[in-house]
Amino acid sequence: MALTILAQVRAVSGTEDQTRAEMTKLLAPTRAEAGCLFYDFYADNNDPCLFLFFEEWESRAHLEAHLQSPHLQACRAATADLGLTWVVNELSKVE
Repeated sequence: MALTILAQVRAVSGTEDQTRAEMTKLLAPTRAEAGCLFYDFYADNNDPCLFLFFEEWESRAHLEAHLQSPHLQACRAATADLGLTWVVNELSKVE
């Protein structure tokens, strides 16, 4: 069964451009990963510090592999000092 993720990233004011740039680097390599059904990145229209990833994976194993990927590790390292706040929800489709 597919696994849907909604990940909210809140940047500290003044770091939103750097946050956007680093997160955008994830798109191409993640979309090329085995098991990635979609991986989309959004910016909130009313809050420049709020970003969202909407993603779907074929399985938990594929998501776990993504979480260990070199490009995600590089992003974590590049944003470690930015004070980002993450809220990650795993979703199941109701209908």
